[in-house]
Amino acid sequence: MNDEIITEKSFLQIKSIRTFSNALTMMLKEGDVIIAVNGELINKSYEDLSKELSEIQEKKIITLFREGVFFNTFTNGPLGVICENTTTENIPELANFDIKDYFQQDEFYSLFEVFKKPGNVAILLNTMPSILASIAPPLWMLQNRLWTFFSITMVFYFLLLMINPWLFFLGWILKSWYVGDNQIDILRFFYRMQNYRLSLSFCAINEKEAQKTARKFDEKVDFYYSYLEPVTIED
Repeated sequence: MNDEIITEKSFLQIKSIRTFSNALTMMLKEGDVIIAVNGELINKSYEDLSKELSEIQEKKIITLFREGVFFNTFTNGPLGVICENTTTENIPELANFDIKDYFQQDEFYSLFEVFKKPGNVAILLNTMPSILASIAPPLWMLQNRLWTFFSITMVFYFLLLMINPWLFFLGWILKSWYVGDNQIDILRFFYRMQNYRLSLSFCAINEKEAQKTARKFDEKVDFYYSYLEPVTIED
C-alpha cells in the first residue's frame, strides 16, 4: 500500500518590526506573509533572504499577503523584521494560488501611497515624478488641487514680473527646478497639512490597478477621478 505524502507549503510571516527599519518605511505590518521576491516564491529562511537582499543593490519587488489580500511593494535592502515560519494549515488561502496572478514579470511597477481622512475621499499618490512639475509648476499645482500653494506661487510670479521680466524668467526656472525636484515631498507635506494620514503603501502597474488594490483593503475607500464603482452607502 502506497502512503500518500502531503507536503505543506511554508512561508515567512512577520512577527515583529524593528524601529527605523525598511519595513516600517514600507508600511508593512506584523502578520504580513512574505510570498515572493520578483516573482520567485520564497523557499528559504529569513536569514538567507535578508542576506540576499543585502547583497543586491537594485530595488526588488516583494509580494506579500495581508488579511486575504495579495499585494506588491518595493524593497531595497533587508526588511529589518523578525519572521517565523507559517504553513497553509494556519493560512488556508495560501494553499492554492498562482504568483503570476499577482505579479507580472515584464510589467513596469510604480509605488503608490494612499492618504485618508475620516469622512473624505482618499488621495492616491503616484510617487513617480511628473514632468509637468518641472515644466509648468502652476499647472501641476492645479492638477493636484494645491490651491494655497498655487495662489502663493502666482503672487510670487506677478511680483517678479512687475519688477523685471528677466527676473520673472529666472524665478520661473528656479521654481520649476525646486518643484520638479521635490514634488513628492511637497504633495506629502500638503496632504498632512490637511490632516490626511498615510494608510497604505504598495506598487502597481497603473492607477486603476492601484485603486483596485486599495479597495480590497478597504471596501469603502473612494478616490478623486475614480476608476471603480461608487462606494455603496448603507442606509
